[in-house]
Amino acid sequence: MKDIKELASGFYEIVNGEGELGDVLSDDFQFDIMPGFPFGGLQDGLDASKGFFEKLGPLFDSFEVHAESFIPINDTTLVVKGFYRARTAKTGKDVDFETVHFWTSNGEKLTHYKHYCDTALLCDALGTDRPT
Repeated sequence: MKDIKELASGFYEIVNGEGELGDVLSDDFQFDIMPGFPFGGLQDGLDASKGFFEKLGPLFDSFEVHAESFIPINDTTLVVKGFYRARTAKTGKDVDFETVHFWTSNGEKLTHYKHYCDTALLCDALGTDRPT
């Protein structure tokens, strides 16, 4: 069994530029992005999750995820508190905002993700009422 904290840490490294999503996400991964975040909603499967990042990328000149606290619930469930740091491409605004992530795994790879963050701060930085 792989440690869920190590899997989640691997995801953050990948999002920040090192590695491939398939290394830590299952093929049937459920990537649940909150409404109000760009391209929010359920990304069903690894390919859809990859597609999410392909669509998200052009909105930002830079985008980083910083995990600060890892709170294990059990061997296959984890809560992570952290923040996003980004610079938007359209407005050039810098934005830092807190986030909380809920992770589950099947013991080998991550299977589900749900996050919460202040989308109003992000919308302001992107210069939009609600990203599409």
